[in-house]
Amino acid sequence: MAKFLFVTDLDNTLVGDDVALNKLNQWLSKQRQSYGTVIAYTTGRSLPLYQELIAQKKLLEPDVLMLAVGTEIYYPDSNNFDDAWQGKISQGWNREIIVEVAKRFPCLVLQPPTQQTAFKVTYYTNQEGLYVTLPHLNAILQNQGLAVQMIDSYDGGFLDILPASANKASAAIFVQQCLGFTDEQTVICGDSGNDLSMFQNMLCPAIIVGNARLEILNWHKNSPPGKRYLAKSNFAAGILEGLEHFGFLKRN
Repeated sequence: MAKFLFVTDLDNTLVGDDVALNKLNQWLSKQRQSYGTVIAYTTGRSLPLYQELIAQKKLLEPDVLMLAVGTEIYYPDSNNFDDAWQGKISQGWNREIIVEVAKRFPCLVLQPPTQQTAFKVTYYTNQEGLYVTLPHLNAILQNQGLAVQMIDSYDGGFLDILPASANKASAAIFVQQCLGFTDEQTVICGDSGNDLSMFQNMLCPAIIVGNARLEILNWHKNSPPGKRYLAKSNFAAGILEGLEHFGFLKRN
């Protein structure tokens, strides 16, 4: 088996079933040792919240860590964020203006400081208020000369405001190109709205775990067929099922 780039979301994708996670960890560890497979985590979590998770769950040390919905790329072996990536996404971004403008909209409630990063502003919200608010908020920010994108997840309960050129897909593609992996050598896994950019914009095999949220299931149901697999199993068990479906994992 040739090496491949394994990109997975964490909460409710990789994490959620400790028994299945242990099985997947064992298999991935062997693949990395034997073939040079690269393990990349992509998460909405900030670095402090990622550190909380790894203190609670037995996760393999990743080769690449994409934090804060793809706005930070971190290589654990170098202890540094990728400055080239942050330079690339910084155009048209001003966090202070975004926070100030968003105060005008009562349905947007800032999440705690541990959720906030230099290139991500995160809110609690609600689905009804969100879809009225977004067009107005976006228009104001555009008039201020800012280029942002807004990603709602958890069925409209969370809103992330990011630089226009940053999300999980663009970060994963950046890593893919830097490390020299083709689409055929890459697999992506996710469950919620902030994973949707990967499913929409990447041409590699994609695994949607069985416990995926309604926003992903509706998109999958209403989109043309693609190189993606909706697992019957949940969490890491769904990833194992998808890896077998795409031929990465061979059962005895």
